[in-house]
Amino acid sequence: MRRLVPAVLCFLATPVWVSAQSEDRNVVRDIIEEVVVTARKREENIQETPLAVTALSGDDLREAGIDNVADLSKSVPSLQINKGQGNQIYIRGIGERTGFVRVDPTVGVYLDGLFLPRADGQLLDTVDVESLQVLRGPQGTLFGKNTTGGALVLTLAKPHEEFEGYVEAGLGSYETRKLRAGVNLPVTDTFFTRIAFNGVYNEGFMKDVGDDSRSNSEEGLSALFQTRWDASATLTQENLLFIGDSSGKLTNTNCNIVRDEALFVDGLALLWAGDTDASEGRAYRENCESNSRERQGDLTADKGPNPMLEQNFESVLFGSTTTWDFAENYTLKAILGVRRAKEGPIQTADNDGGPAEYSEAYNNEDSIRRSYSLELQLNGSALDNRLNFTTGLFAAAERNTETFTLLTNLIGIDNSSLLQLGAGQDPTRPSSPLGTAPVVGALTGDPLLQSDFELDNATYAAFVQASYDLTESLQLTLGVRYTEEIRKSELKVIGTDLQDLSARLQAADPRFTPLTPPGPLGPLAGGQTDGLFSFSGSWLEDPVGIATEVFRDRNGDGIVDYKMDTDNPSFFEADERFTQVTPMLSLSYVFDEYQLENTPFDALTSYFTYSDGFKSGFSEPRGVDGLARIEPEEVSNLELGLKMDLLDRRMRLNMATYNMGYQNIQLVTVSQDSAGNLIVVFTNAGEATIRGSEMELSWLPFPGALVTLNYSNNNYFYSEFDDTNLKELALRNNVVPVDRSGEPFPASPEESASLGLQMSFPTAIGILTPRLDISYKGDVFFGLDATSAEIYREDDDKSGADEYVLVDLRLTWQNDAGDWRVTAYGTNILDERYINSTVAVTDSIGTFNQGYGNPRVYGVDVTWAF
Repeated sequence: MRRLVPAVLCFLATPVWVSAQSEDRNVVRDIIEEVVVTARKREENIQETPLAVTALSGDDLREAGIDNVADLSKSVPSLQINKGQGNQIYIRGIGERTGFVRVDPTVGVYLDGLFLPRADGQLLDTVDVESLQVLRGPQGTLFGKNTTGGALVLTLAKPHEEFEGYVEAGLGSYETRKLRAGVNLPVTDTFFTRIAFNGVYNEGFMKDVGDDSRSNSEEGLSALFQTRWDASATLTQENLLFIGDSSGKLTNTNCNIVRDEALFVDGLALLWAGDTDASEGRAYRENCESNSRERQGDLTADKGPNPMLEQNFESVLFGSTTTWDFAENYTLKAILGVRRAKEGPIQTADNDGGPAEYSEAYNNEDSIRRSYSLELQLNGSALDNRLNFTTGLFAAAERNTETFTLLTNLIGIDNSSLLQLGAGQDPTRPSSPLGTAPVVGALTGDPLLQSDFELDNATYAAFVQASYDLTESLQLTLGVRYTEEIRKSELKVIGTDLQDLSARLQAADPRFTPLTPPGPLGPLAGGQTDGLFSFSGSWLEDPVGIATEVFRDRNGDGIVDYKMDTDNPSFFEADERFTQVTPMLSLSYVFDEYQLENTPFDALTSYFTYSDGFKSGFSEPRGVDGLARIEPEEVSNLELGLKMDLLDRRMRLNMATYNMGYQNIQLVTVSQDSAGNLIVVFTNAGEATIRGSEMELSWLPFPGALVTLNYSNNNYFYSEFDDTNLKELALRNNVVPVDRSGEPFPASPEESASLGLQMSFPTAIGILTPRLDISYKGDVFFGLDATSAEIYREDDDKSGADEYVLVDLRLTWQNDAGDWRVTAYGTNILDERYINSTVAVTDSIGTFNQGYGNPRVYGVDVTWAF
């Protein structure tokens, strides 16, 4: 079964979801109509556009039940969206998995020409969307930086001359309630407005026994106001204002220990709160395994009472577009964007995976993101329309703040093991449960380490792309973009006030006394004894638990109550400048009707494209060691494609094959700073190659019926990926290289496929349209560090997710007048359990935290159009 589904589907795919009915909802189509896209910032037939692009109209989105951009992952080839903390978007295996504000996305998202620079605002509800395009492959010329994977281009329904509107209400499983509405309001013959509203609520499907609540919940409100003013026959001015406010509880995860030799499990012979046996050390393991799926049961987790699992996000976006047709065949466009977003305090990682607070990561202050952009764009044609071009200038400014706090709570170690650590030896646990003597404290750096990060970023670019018809059939396209990026990063690092820690701990229990070891501690604790204490009692008394109880969270803010050393912060600044030139070249051939006579083809286009893209570099916080420069990552793509219409335009088949060279890959891994803090950091991984193919098909076998299928296969492999052995760095400060070139790419499957079947037919009571969608995703690797891949090869369940198939059903009734529509739906009707947001960290914390996708969900939507 492992390869059966993709093998069955691989000969077909879908580039365009086409409705089986025309704009007159009572008339079914018997041909696939022309689709106009703006993938090259001008309107053109999708079948003559020399790049891999999927286009969906607003009707297509509605008919497929796509309420959010994340839902596209089921039906668009090579697209993977892992919705959750970080909002990971991948195209052809290229993506970004953290969501930190210092790191740019690899898939650009554009709303009416406005670039949304942060991943937090990208997963928009598809309310009032007229069309959505997915551009696959680097788009570095027209769309610029941070499109190494591709781009998502959303176009809103525009204000126009007619009064019309819609109201849609829905109810579903898990207390789902939603309401959408939109109305088009013409004010004068030249001034038009449009208002849309979206509200959604659901209580979530994952039970949390820690506070008897549910995670994966959602509560959101958004409003959209648009205006259009036709100032003259040649000048149009359009504005939009988007306001959104969402909240909910993050996806809860289950946990498994996947590597006994991990530093926090057995690798350092550490003891945690709850441990009373120095020879075994079970508390850390039990904490994770108490939250395993095997222990908790299906769709249940125990994360303990943690208010920082709640997420709150507010955003305001203003956009203004002025279009001036100042001469025949020449158009000047100015696009202005202003955006402000605020994300409230939130837990970004529960490293230990269970209800205890052993190792956590937080954004414990509001994160503010502001951005401003202006693009001037000139489109034109010359030489009897044989030359078509787009050129322009782009400028953007961005200011982001982020407070990141890492908790590694107080830890214990037996004195005999500590002496081994100090000598640079691999520590072992004592043979006796009593050990020799307990030592408790900040063994791996600061118990609480806070980093306040600010980024001021300015981007300037100039671009041009032109297509020239060498003959009536042969077209050459050339393009180039110059980008300059100036980044100013400021970092303030505040550690734990160890003097306060010592005073409070000794006041609470005088059996704790500052440690004076016989020799150096080695690099694990930064060579320092501050924050380490001898305990005059026994391991049987749980000394680590006694110590951590002194500092437990008493004010309910979600952060353990250590006092921060605000009088002695460390300050770091970095000014980085990155420049890049990203060219492209494409040669396409459109066969004319005479060449296609006596062939099965109604239209046929072949193309070859070379394109470059890059993702900006940045300054990376490295704990107490300040900021390090991360170089831009670059992608070069060679692509061959065929696009064809067949069977009297009742079938559309598009295919692409590509080879991409990937350099200076920005990957996140685990390291250690000079104070002994284990830190999650970015590094440039080296080089990789991505070879893949995609096939898409739409077919109208007879009027009213629609078949859509797609298949993609992406083979990813690193040709160069050097890392450092974490244990050698932690124990002996030895930089021992590790070759990770054999690892699979993380977080994105190599294979994906989908099948859609839809049939519309009239009845005495109206038009009925049943629809079946089947989607397939292959195995996914979710490891973060060096040994994860080794464990994945031994047992992929320990640091990866198995392949899965999802089945969705929809049945829509529409009255003959076309103004009422009722849809009953079921998603994941086989109730498949599949992992779609997770991470395995096997060198340090040793845990594999697994987040699950939606279970079976039923619902009904009712829509009235007027």
